[in-house]
Amino acid sequence: MDIKQLKYFLQICEDESFSKAAKNLYITQQGLSKAIKSLEECINAPLFYRTVSGLKLTEYGKYLKEHSIHLINEFDLILNDINKMTSLNRQKLSVGFSFGVLNALSTDLIDNFKQNNPNIQLTTAEYRDFDCEKAILNGDLDVALTVGPVDESKFNSKIVQTHNLCALINEKNYLSKKSEISFKDLKNEKIIIVDKNFKLYHNFVEKCRQAVFEPNIAFTTAEILITHKLSRLNKGIGISVDFVVSDINYPNVYSIPFIDEQLNKLIRLLEYLHHRPFLYNPLF
Repeated sequence: MDIKQLKYFLQICEDESFSKAAKNLYITQQGLSKAIKSLEECINAPLFYRTVSGLKLTEYGKYLKEHSIHLINEFDLILNDINKMTSLNRQKLSVGFSFGVLNALSTDLIDNFKQNNPNIQLTTAEYRDFDCEKAILNGDLDVALTVGPVDESKFNSKIVQTHNLCALINEKNYLSKKSEISFKDLKNEKIIIVDKNFKLYHNFVEKCRQAVFEPNIAFTTAEILITHKLSRLNKGIGISVDFVVSDINYPNVYSIPFIDEQLNKLIRLLEYLHHRPFLYNPLF
């Protein structure tokens, strides 16, 4: 006798029909009859008999039904408690990504992590750079991969990747003939760049100020793809990142690197978690 047989038996009691019970149990009537026959052989007594009005329980069946309900309820309670215990013991990890960072690392990153860490319940979300940091500080995230630089007094950080800024220059602009440019070259140019919610904007503006001029920001956007499209239309010089350029290639737009080793060192991926949270962060 096993729990499954008892559950089959109780379903027949409820439906008063082998065919209805088999349908509700999603098994064949033949399979159900075989299970009940095995149960009857186990207790060495018949459980049902047929009358003109339908299927009826024998006295043995009535006794088994009365005591089986309690056994099944107890068994279900035990399973439920064990499931709750295993759920509590399962580790949880909440990870945030700045927009674009996951693409910079690998689109397979999340799937690979889940395969290698089956006991960790992983949840992920994407944020703008500063919102990613706020989510860490608020305790909404355990780990974040975002863009630097970061405030080291607030975050524990680790560089895991570096990337280079580049200028998107239409072929009609004379600067497109250069193999690399300086920030001073952009002094009188219209600039297309992501908006102030992204570190890329602030990093770029800071480098222009170090070159002693304020950049002419002609257009800002929440989508870096727009900077590429507007550069293609020669609406200005777009500011992007190398790993984005590798995915978006317009034939009339040249991606020109900057003559600035210090800047390239800033294009980093940093890691932060918990208080002084530790987070991953690429600086572009």
